[in-house]
Amino acid sequence: MPQANPVDKASLVKISKLAAMSGVSTPTIKYYMTEGLLPGPALKTSRNMAWYDPVLAERVKVIKDLQSNHFFPLKMIGEILEPAPSANIRDDIDIEMRRRLGRIGEVIEQSTSASRFDRNADEAGDVLSRSEILKLEISEDELAILDKLGMTPEAHDKNGERIYEGVGLDMVRIIHETREAGMGDIFPMEILEPYIESIGTLVERELSLFRERVLDGADLPDQPFDEVARNATALSERLVLAIRSQLLLREVTKLMGGASPQ
Repeated sequence: MPQANPVDKASLVKISKLAAMSGVSTPTIKYYMTEGLLPGPALKTSRNMAWYDPVLAERVKVIKDLQSNHFFPLKMIGEILEPAPSANIRDDIDIEMRRRLGRIGEVIEQSTSASRFDRNADEAGDVLSRSEILKLEISEDELAILDKLGMTPEAHDKNGERIYEGVGLDMVRIIHETREAGMGDIFPMEILEPYIESIGTLVERELSLFRERVLDGADLPDQPFDEVARNATALSERLVLAIRSQLLLREVTKLMGGASPQ
């Protein structure tokens, strides 16, 4: 029977070194091993001396990122990663999730367009050039701010002129309507960045939860995925509006010294 190749101790590291390479603590490394996300030592030279494959450091970094930044539970992380020591997500999982998550963007755009159509049918499907936009209550500098914040995706017509459409145009119109209504001082451009930051955190959390539930085998309605995502988006928007309204009422009550607003 052929013998297994001996492990080269010189290429291995102690667990403290592996933790330092990974940017996590030694107890975290041990916990990942207990949960089956990492293999045991590649070599044990005594009861209390173990050596590990340094390649595992990249896998630990991915595990920590999925856990801390994307809120994936450890059980799910073990299912979507290739077998150790790989730090890669399984191709089949990655492709399927990319396909599904890619559809969400289209659904959100469609839902926003439908909402815009409900508000004003004359504006649905509009496309305005930059010169037309500048006739509204918005300046070149303010358009530059929207671009910097990523709120107006760049597009051009066949002549190369910058155009605004879809959600980006809706954003410009909201600012214009705010100024027309005399509320420009209440909603200055400076509030956009904290708004975007706060809502961005919500969106990241929302998509992480969605991804978590889908990968975890949540029971989905017997409907096309696009329809499920569209309904989930609409219900999520209603939930956010309801929570926001309730929180506003609560804060108004505080400002009024505890009395219920009339």
